[in-house]
Amino acid sequence: MSTAQPELAEDMPIVLSVIAPCYNEEANVSTLVARMMAVFDDLAIPAELLLIDDGSADRTWECIEEQAALEPRVRGIKHTKNQGIEGGWRTGVAEGRGELVCLIDSDLQNRPEDIPRLYAAWLAESPDMVQAVRHPKGVKSRRLFSRALNHILNLSFGMSLRDNKSGFIICRRETLRELLEHRYHYKYFQSFIGCAAGVRNLRIVEVDTDFEARHGGESFLSHFPVAVSLRIVGELVKYRAETLPIDARRRR
Repeated sequence: MSTAQPELAEDMPIVLSVIAPCYNEEANVSTLVARMMAVFDDLAIPAELLLIDDGSADRTWECIEEQAALEPRVRGIKHTKNQGIEGGWRTGVAEGRGELVCLIDSDLQNRPEDIPRLYAAWLAESPDMVQAVRHPKGVKSRRLFSRALNHILNLSFGMSLRDNKSGFIICRRETLRELLEHRYHYKYFQSFIGCAAGVRNLRIVEVDTDFEARHGGESFLSHFPVAVSLRIVGELVKYRAETLPIDARRRR
C-alpha cells in the first residue's frame, strides 16, 4: 500500500474525511475530484478526499496520483490487490484524519453535491449516523430488486429504514470502525451497513438524495442482478446469526 504525494500537513485539524474506493474508475477520478473540491469549498471546513485504488487494472492509480499532485486535499492510497468496497472503507478509516467520515461511491452515482445536506443533518440532529436514501433514475428492474432486498433486510433485523443498504453515509470515524467489525468473511458486507448500525441501537437520520446513472466505466452489476442478490441474501442469513448476541444485549 502506497500513498500519493503531496499530503495535507499532519497537524492540520481535519473535520471530514470522504472515503471513495476506486476500482477501474479512470474515467471518473478527475470529475469526482473537481466536484468534491467544489463541495469542500462550499462546506468551508477542513476536509480531505481519500481515493482508494482497489487493485485496478486500468489507469486509476495514475489518475489519482495526478489529482493528488494538483490538490493537497486529495490523498491517494493504493491496494496491491483487490479487497472490495469494505476493504476500501477499512483503509479509509485507518488512514483518514477527520473526526467524521463520509462514504461515497467513486462512480458518481452518489452525488458529491449531496454531502452538505448529509452534513447539515448531522449538525442539526446529532445522530449516530446520517444515511442517504437513494432515489435511482436507472433500470426499473434494478429498482425492484433493491426495494425487495431492503424489505428483507428490514424484516430480518427488525428495522424500518427506507434504504437500509445505502453506503452513502456520514458518521464518526470510530463509529464506522465499530460497524466494520465482524467475525466472518462477507463479499457484500457493504449491503449490511444499516443493519450493523441497527443491531447496535444507533440512531440513524435519513436524507433523500438522487441516485444518478454511472458517470463513466462499467458496473459489476447487470440490469438483472439475480446472482448478486441471492449471494447477499445468503450472507444476510450468516450476518443475522452473527449479530444475534449483539441484538440480544441491545434488547435487555
